[in-house]
Amino acid sequence: MEKILRILVSLLLLFGLLACTACDPWEAVLPESTAEATTEAPTTEVPTTEAPTTEAPTTEAPTETEPPETEPLHSPLYLPDYSVEDVITYFNEVVLTVEYNNGDGDPSLVQKWLSPIYYRIQGEPSEQDLAVLEDFVAQLNRIPGFPGMEEVSHGESLSNITIYFVEREPFEEIFSDVVHGDFANGAVEFWYYTDTNEIYSASVGVCLDVGQESRNSILPEEIINMLGITDTVLREDSIVYQYSDENTALSDMDLLILKLLYSPEIRCGMTAEECEAVIRELYD
Repeated sequence: MEKILRILVSLLLLFGLLACTACDPWEAVLPESTAEATTEAPTTEVPTTEAPTTEAPTTEAPTETEPPETEPLHSPLYLPDYSVEDVITYFNEVVLTVEYNNGDGDPSLVQKWLSPIYYRIQGEPSEQDLAVLEDFVAQLNRIPGFPGMEEVSHGESLSNITIYFVEREPFEEIFSDVVHGDFANGAVEFWYYTDTNEIYSASVGVCLDVGQESRNSILPEEIINMLGITDTVLREDSIVYQYSDENTALSDMDLLILKLLYSPEIRCGMTAEECEAVIRELYD
């Protein structure tokens, strides 16, 4: 009997042990709150600071500098084949003397036009005469300082120049005061104020007895004379060469003298010495 009781007690202990092993052994040891709750550690974001970007200074490549402008060796009037002495000599010959003089005024002083020139035509010019006249006037109008020249109607009182294309007899009659009976195929007479030497009126004549080729030279020559430039015996290439009716175009020196005469620096009534000083300054 006692043996049976020990067996029963042993069985009860065995069943109790089995019941305990059926549960989680850690639950028996850990507190309930620890077993169920899990807490994550708070994450603290560390602010990121970007390193400041420093742009490297950009240096522009140095620009090429143009070399300083050098002053021209000579003025725009300069002609390589002629020295200033050549120019002064020619200027004195053709500007500071006159071919025909009636005794009024001083021909050794500068005379030139200051007011615009208006011309009218008398007589019977050929088509070639008119073409030569038109082309030459256009050339004169391109000269700096020139007051300008243009044609007006036949009966208009505005004209201060008359250009005659006439036969020998009327030619010699119209210009008897300037040719004095000498044989001539062209002539010019102009008037200027004796106190200022400003030219204000003129007459130009071309004799129709000569051929067209000669008239092509005579007409521009007489117009040049009317502007205050007389004939030359020094330069055979000049349109105002006294012993030729063959040159029909202005030479380089002719054009230069016109530019000098009608530059504002050359004034009516100037003397040779005054003109020389101006020419040296303008030409060199």
